[in-house]
Amino acid sequence: MSLFAAVFHTLKTPLAVITGQGASMQFDRVNKAFSDLVGCSEVELQGLPPSRLFSPWNEQLLLAADKSEIFTLRQSSLPRDPQHLLLTIDEVVDTAEPAYLLTAEDISARTWIESMSKTERVLQSGILNEQLVIERYYRSSASPILDPNLRIEAESLQKFFDDSDRERLVSALKQATLHQRMDQIVVRTKPLANNLQLELHITFRPFFNGDKSLLHYGFIITNIHSLSEPADPSVTLKVLMTRNYISAQQLSHATGISLQTISKLRNGKIGKPQRQTALLIASQLNVLPQDIWP
Repeated sequence: MSLFAAVFHTLKTPLAVITGQGASMQFDRVNKAFSDLVGCSEVELQGLPPSRLFSPWNEQLLLAADKSEIFTLRQSSLPRDPQHLLLTIDEVVDTAEPAYLLTAEDISARTWIESMSKTERVLQSGILNEQLVIERYYRSSASPILDPNLRIEAESLQKFFDDSDRERLVSALKQATLHQRMDQIVVRTKPLANNLQLELHITFRPFFNGDKSLLHYGFIITNIHSLSEPADPSVTLKVLMTRNYISAQQLSHATGISLQTISKLRNGKIGKPQRQTALLIASQLNVLPQDIWP
């Protein structure tokens, strides 16, 4: 095996080489990551037209676009839900016959998160890999609770969750994987910045490669409560804004209170606002002023 072939086969990114044009296009070689992703061996894919694997397949549209969303025709381990892939195709120059390099990414989890966002109030979301490390984290545009400078990606569950609740979460993830189902759990975080401890309502779902091996988990956080007592008013305000899916700009527009004042209240630079300001903010957040500022 040549050095190129050895490197090609060991790359973690799913890759395939396609030769020919139009109806004569066929798979020439694929790496292991691609085989695992689509659930077909290299032998099975050798000489197979891409249109037999993907739907819809249109090489002209693929070449004209930077990326194209597509589905596998072979069903994943969840029969009702084919894999949703993002394909990128690039022409390989200076070859004896037309050849293309195909890159594939499974975006089923991201698509599920987007779908859930249409029916659920998603406060935070992301993707957890098979090693239980957060590989992607999507912040809500509405008042994120966590420090925006905190790097969530590449952090394990051990960093964020109370020990006993982390064990419950890991067990729930394993059961969801075993039964290939979506599930929900309520867990507590460890004390975060400013000694803030949160209770998170999480919905999660496992996603699988075409060979039925676990790919990763998609998760959404649908509700957040502060467990810190006594709660800092600025923390309470952030939690309530997140739970009500309202950003500082939106709250400013709805109440007529300046964005600068709301930012100072959120950052604790103003301990307690004037009575009318407190009433307007509390009304928008569906609580009483004393629920925020005792």
